[in-house]
Amino acid sequence: MLKERIDDAAFLNLIRKWLKAGILDTDGMVIHPETGTPQGGIVSPVLANVYLHFALDLWFEKVVKAHCQGDVLIMRYADDFVCAFQYRKDAIKFFKALPKRLAKFDLSVAPEKTGMMRFSRFHPSRRRRITFLGFETYWTKDQKGMPRVMQRTARKKLQGACRRIKDWIKENRHLKGIKFITALNRRLRGHYNYYSVVGNLRSLWVFYGWAVQCAFKWLNRRGGKRKSFTWKAFTIAIKRLGLSKPRLPVATKRHRVFS
Repeated sequence: MLKERIDDAAFLNLIRKWLKAGILDTDGMVIHPETGTPQGGIVSPVLANVYLHFALDLWFEKVVKAHCQGDVLIMRYADDFVCAFQYRKDAIKFFKALPKRLAKFDLSVAPEKTGMMRFSRFHPSRRRRITFLGFETYWTKDQKGMPRVMQRTARKKLQGACRRIKDWIKENRHLKGIKFITALNRRLRGHYNYYSVVGNLRSLWVFYGWAVQCAFKWLNRRGGKRKSFTWKAFTIAIKRLGLSKPRLPVATKRHRVFS
């Protein structure tokens, strides 16, 4: 696959050696896998993308589209992808053909993460959700009764983020005042920057509220002490120190492409 675009024998030989290199396990043993790229290798994601480009993307564009009667599209990021079909019969045909196609490249789908569902503005429902890249995407009706595509933080991703922020607060509660807030803000803003999309404000506030509750709980236990300050004093303190709160981007035409 790389030879189709790269005409550098030395470079290709270097990649070939790298693919055959062993993996150092946690117990000190070196493992030599027969297939695949080394786990955790710095160029593994790049080679995986190249591999899937040939195994999936080109096949979808040149073969699948040609055999479908309606409009179709694919959205892929690394090894996670969503395919959309205008007609159900096209979707069923693709769903059956996909495992066979991937098997030719020694790949397989994850059964627990693979499925087919109706996703249409004519059947809006929060039960029909597509989980992709940390978001749950679904059709619903707005205040005017018009169908809209909305997104919210996937439940498992939100639970994981809450668990990680709690662990961080517990481990770093020894930091004093502004240092603690500055470090916490970096983590809050990182979450906001990714998940701040129109319609997801509620999930952002859930994350923020959880972080505040955890901070109040564990900061009150510094040095083995309990309730070193009241809730009122704590809320005044985080307001004065500037704890970052969720903000959504200003709605633009870009956010109305699905309407």
